[in-house]
Amino acid sequence: MPLKPELNVSGYRGIWGESLNDEIVSKYTKAFVYFTKEESKKENPTILIGRDGRESGPKIREIIIRELKNLDINFVDGDIMPTPTVLFSVRKHKYDGAIIITASHNPIEYNGLKFVNNKAFFTIKEEVEKIKKYAEENAGGNFSNAVLETLGREGGDEQRKFSAKNFSGDKNSMLKFPPTYVPNFTKEHADQILANVNVKAIRARKFKIAVDMINASACVMDPYLFKKLGVELIPLNNIPNGKFRHRPEPLKENLSDIENLVKESKADLGFVHDPDADRLVIVNENGEIISEEYSVVFGVENILSKNHGKPIVINLSTSQMSADIAKKYGSECFRSKIGEGYVVEKIISRNAIIGGEGNGGVIYPTINTVRDSFTGLSLILELLAERKQTVNECIATLPKYFIKKDKWPIIGKDLNDIYKKLKTHFNNAKIDEQDGLRLDLANNSWLHLRPSNTEPIIRLFGEAKDKDTIEALFNEAKLTLNDK
Repeated sequence: MPLKPELNVSGYRGIWGESLNDEIVSKYTKAFVYFTKEESKKENPTILIGRDGRESGPKIREIIIRELKNLDINFVDGDIMPTPTVLFSVRKHKYDGAIIITASHNPIEYNGLKFVNNKAFFTIKEEVEKIKKYAEENAGGNFSNAVLETLGREGGDEQRKFSAKNFSGDKNSMLKFPPTYVPNFTKEHADQILANVNVKAIRARKFKIAVDMINASACVMDPYLFKKLGVELIPLNNIPNGKFRHRPEPLKENLSDIENLVKESKADLGFVHDPDADRLVIVNENGEIISEEYSVVFGVENILSKNHGKPIVINLSTSQMSADIAKKYGSECFRSKIGEGYVVEKIISRNAIIGGEGNGGVIYPTINTVRDSFTGLSLILELLAERKQTVNECIATLPKYFIKKDKWPIIGKDLNDIYKKLKTHFNNAKIDEQDGLRLDLANNSWLHLRPSNTEPIIRLFGEAKDKDTIEALFNEAKLTLNDK
């Protein structure tokens, strides 16, 4: 049974009309306004709004706009925007914050809110606690002279401003007006990517690539980016109407359509986005989904091969492959807590050149300090083009590990007791307790346990150089925990 939804560093997610509704959206919008006003030290901060394309998104967008209008707050309406594009745009245009309407990879009936601070980072734990406090206190305040600020369509005016009085409806009614698409945002983001990869090599390779955009936010970016990269794009689910044709989490069991499309079209490879386009999965030349861990691994191999000695950051549950590649190039690999914000925080503090999470989230701060599927796929294409390799040929040159993931119910169990038992049993392990319990074992094998933020379960991750070893380690851990 899922835990009751609450705002955390991953945002707020719930089933629209049930655990996420008008009241909750209004409450958190007003609280975020108060937070943004305080953090930016501005009477009239400017907030960017973007959404991932889900069917409930327009309704939530109108609620947010209604509240911002009532509070006389400047805002920019980007409508459908990939999450990495939102953060890139906040940084580039120096907005004071952003509200992203997204439930990431959750099922179609879900939606949610994610908040971006004035430094163009997702709100961290301390900031989330402030927003929650303001929400409970019903903070909001009275601000002055609302101005809706929106960028014109590409080829039109650079920027247009509209007074709030141009919109119909009184304070208590729902605003009704069409979305304003802002293609300049996606173009600016794509152009930053193009300026930092070897476009000439990619174009010369003449890739033919199938891409599953899941009828969500990637649809507004991929056509432009692939055209500029000289790639023949074979699109799947490329209308941003939020009608997901499969479960949105990019796992192999959900992705048979893209596997078939790569085979049938004889594509060189394929890519899969999640709805808000911060995660990326690769399909090899045989039409087979490969582990999502490889999205970061390919990026790390590409960047470190040209930047020996530069540090990288990955989280505690990400594959050892990236750490081995770092060692090969004389680079240090730092590990962070689980969560994009923690990875980014350590990337900045360690001045790392690249990083990411093993769920397909590539973070390359030269382009964007957020998981970015478009940056990830461009780095992968650059690597394959420059080395004249297929996906499988590239994999053959990389370290080989077997990763395993599982989860166990923990209702009525004490986490500290679980950790104590495992530390006693694996008494030769190197211990890391910055997020749950990680045990580094012989021959680069490891286990990592941490509680879920959304379910009453504990997640177990592990990896070893052969399948038998990791299976044995998982069984050993389970027997230890079941031992009375």
